[in-house]
Amino acid sequence: MLSLNVVGAGKLGRTLAALWHQNSVFEIAGLFSRSTANAHAARDFIGAGIAVSDMNKLPAAQVWLLAVPDDQIATMAAALAPMIARQQSSAGQPPMLFHCSGALPASVLAASETGLLASAHPVHSFADPKRSLTDLPGSTVALEGSDEVIDVLEPAFTALRCNCIQLSPAQKVLYHTGSVMACNYLTVLMDLSLQVFQAAGIDNHSAMTLLEPIVVQTVKNNFALGPTKALTGPLVRGDVATVARQTKALRALAESSESGTAATPDVDAATLAAMYQALGKAALPLAEKAGLSQDARRQLQSIFDET
Repeated sequence: MLSLNVVGAGKLGRTLAALWHQNSVFEIAGLFSRSTANAHAARDFIGAGIAVSDMNKLPAAQVWLLAVPDDQIATMAAALAPMIARQQSSAGQPPMLFHCSGALPASVLAASETGLLASAHPVHSFADPKRSLTDLPGSTVALEGSDEVIDVLEPAFTALRCNCIQLSPAQKVLYHTGSVMACNYLTVLMDLSLQVFQAAGIDNHSAMTLLEPIVVQTVKNNFALGPTKALTGPLVRGDVATVARQTKALRALAESSESGTAATPDVDAATLAAMYQALGKAALPLAEKAGLSQDARRQLQSIFDET
């Protein structure tokens, strides 16, 4: 069993380490976090590994995971270079390094001065590590980098019942952008929706209760039917008057917010109005595919184009 060091023992790092430990995929060697408390919390969550807050105290390991924010990966790889060199001189071969950024290629680790580099991006939200322990199986992991490292990582993720695909460095940015739009911005859209409900005088708990069934069903419809058949609502029906009233109401809300007379000052009304128009414009080609008439599309386009 290969040994693994985790540099950055946050939500992603501790989740993967815990699953690999539970499934006897890697022997967890060291866990680094700048916070001593966080390092020990990760150790307790995983159930294995030496928790350290001084990177120089990490033990030698055959595989290293850099589970740090994207903007810190290159800097951290450079900081590891002396340790990598010492380990290579004593072991006779360089350790393998990989990160989990969806947007950055494996080559961002080049400053570590080992040629065994890869990236492995799980298409999964690690918002709650406890949930991820059971929810990660079935997720896809995008692999890119050295064949030698991918030959280790692919079976490691397959052991967690994940699906693996391989990407080229050139594919990564747009691949990750697509993931962000579908996952992260869906969460932003939920927040915007809740703000509209709040402006209507409906509390968050009630709004979440009424939204959950239809939002979950919409997600299921998108994967079962595809976006064209899953799209419903006033745009597809060509309910021009309804869209006009909704647009007018959001603009009025934005104007009252600007004048300081809004009943809900914590609602970002200007953003709500702008996003409704932008999303409406983006939806028109899809709505036309789903049956919207060209005449209704022109009328709706005119409404969304108004400033």
